[in-house]
Amino acid sequence: MAYRVYDKEYQSPEDLVFYMKTKGLTVGDEQSAQKFLENVNYYRFKIYLWPFLDATLSSYVPHSAFEQGVELYRFDEELRNFIFTMICRIEIKLRSKLDQVVASHSNNPYWYLENELFLKNKIYSMDGVRASLASYFQQSQDDFSKHFKDNYYNEVNANFKQLPPFWVLTELATFGQVRTVYSSLEKSIFQGAQNTNELNTLAHDFGARNYKELNNWITAIRDVRNRCAHHSRVWNANHRQAGGVLNKLDPKYLPTNNNKIYLFCVLLKLIDDRLDMGFDIKRTLQSLFIKYPAAQLKCHSAGFPRDWHKDDIWAK
Repeated sequence: MAYRVYDKEYQSPEDLVFYMKTKGLTVGDEQSAQKFLENVNYYRFKIYLWPFLDATLSSYVPHSAFEQGVELYRFDEELRNFIFTMICRIEIKLRSKLDQVVASHSNNPYWYLENELFLKNKIYSMDGVRASLASYFQQSQDDFSKHFKDNYYNEVNANFKQLPPFWVLTELATFGQVRTVYSSLEKSIFQGAQNTNELNTLAHDFGARNYKELNNWITAIRDVRNRCAHHSRVWNANHRQAGGVLNKLDPKYLPTNNNKIYLFCVLLKLIDDRLDMGFDIKRTLQSLFIKYPAAQLKCHSAGFPRDWHKDDIWAK
C-alpha cells in the first residue's frame, strides 16, 4: 500500500458551507449552517449527509439540503437518548435479577468469588473482573464503599477478602463486567427438577428463549449501549444482530437490513413487553419520524421496512 502525506488544510465553517454548495448541496440559511458547524465538528456531521450523496458523481443528488442532514443528526440524537434510557433500565434489572437468582441458589452473598460456579475456561476472565472491581472498590469514596471497608471483610476468597457482597459491588461494575459474569456462569449447576434450569428461567424474565439467547442479547445491548454512551451514530450504523428476534416478525414486514437499528428496536420491544417497563417504543419512533421528515425519507437505511408499524409485534 502506498501512503501519502495527509495535507488537507483547516477549513472554517464558512469555507465548509461554500465547499458543500459546490458539491450541489442546497443551504437554506448559510448563517445558521455556519453556526451549526461551529458547534458540531464537520467530520462528525458529514456522515449524516452521505445518504444524500451520489457516490458515482461525488456530488449530492438534486434537491438535497444541508437542513436534511441536520434533521438526521437531531433524529439520531433523540433516538440515541431514548434507546440509552431504555438500556439503562434494562441494565439495572439484569444486575438485580442475576444476583437474586445466583445468591438464592448458592446461599452465598459473595457468590461471584466462588470459582465452582463458573466455567473452568472462564476463571481467568472472572479473575480479571474481580481484580478490576477490587481496584474500583478500593478507590471508591461512596458512602456504601467506605462503610464496608471500615467495618467488614469476607472469608470466601483470600485473594479478595476486601470485597463486599455482589449486591453492593454491582453498583461499581461496568456493563461489560456484568456481561462477563453472565457469560461465565456454569449453567449445569443451576439445573432443577423436571428439566428446568434457573438460568433459563432468568432468561424468560427478559423474553429470551433460554440463557444462551439472553447472553447473545446482552452482547447486542452492550454494543449499542457503548455507541450511545459515546454519542456515536446509531440510526443507520451496522449493529450486531440479536439472535431469535427476526423469526418473531411477520414475513411481510422484515427489516431492509438485519444489522440495522430497527431489529434492535424490536428486541427492546420484546424485553419491554416482559419487564413491563412502560416504554411506548412504537409511538416514540412514529413521533420522531413525524418530527424529522428526512429520517422518514431514509428510514430504510435504518432497517425499517415499509409499514413496519403494522407488524403484530407492535400491536401490544
